[in-house]
Amino acid sequence: MPTSLGPLQVCNVALAKIGAQSITSLTDQSNPASIACNTNLSLCYLEVSRSARWNCLVTPAVLTSIPQVPIPDGTTPSSVSDWAPNTSYAADVYLTYGGYLYITAYAYTSTLNFTIDLTTGALIQTNLPFPGLTFPTGDGSQYPSGWSFEYALPDDFQLLVALNENTGWWGWYGSNCSSEYEIMGDKLYTNAQQAVIKYVKNQPDFSQFDSMFTNALTLKLASTIATTLRQDGGKMEALLLQGYEQALRAARTKNAGEKQPNRFNPIGSSYFNRARYGGQNG
Repeated sequence: MPTSLGPLQVCNVALAKIGAQSITSLTDQSNPASIACNTNLSLCYLEVSRSARWNCLVTPAVLTSIPQVPIPDGTTPSSVSDWAPNTSYAADVYLTYGGYLYITAYAYTSTLNFTIDLTTGALIQTNLPFPGLTFPTGDGSQYPSGWSFEYALPDDFQLLVALNENTGWWGWYGSNCSSEYEIMGDKLYTNAQQAVIKYVKNQPDFSQFDSMFTNALTLKLASTIATTLRQDGGKMEALLLQGYEQALRAARTKNAGEKQPNRFNPIGSSYFNRARYGGQNG
């Protein structure tokens, strides 16, 4: 459940942990404690929120695919024709069919069936860039990213929790069925043709933090400002960092325990079983 604590209250909890007096404003430029809290609070929050799967901050999203520019493979053809049946072609002529680009391996006359021409070796599919054409998706080697698909991450993205988790029927075997991926900048790259994610979001409303997140945040903030305010050579900072790491371990265990795989149930999903017995399990 949310603690309903605001930024000022979070800062005062952190100050209490280092034995400092509470503050009444984060913008008081005459108070060293206010300045220290105001300077470090946002960065501490961002670091803590990226440190674990915080269930109070997790949300789902469906990502939008972004077209990628392929790596040039040779010279862009200046002339391209659509493949047509019963047509004579010279060698090394570029043809399009089904949104893909092909080159003739030798001079030949096309048959009535494009597949026949392709399987007999008269045509070779290429990855040459040409306006309006589709590039084959596979291992992503035709793109600089090395992945077949590029997706834009949400503006409030902090940490990826799962990608395409439990979207396959085989999930009942015990696998989470998550897709492989790589994050570069504000983009997610994968070979999957869809991107349904769960992620930790940037939540500016402090009152929505649960008690475990708030505790970790106050410990992190306290450790950050302790040396500045206490001038003790970092002794209190070291102790608070130990407490912060312990709080993270406890939170990771608790958050993991609040999640169970959404496995496929072949009995519960049976239309026959539900129709006959009026329930998922008879």
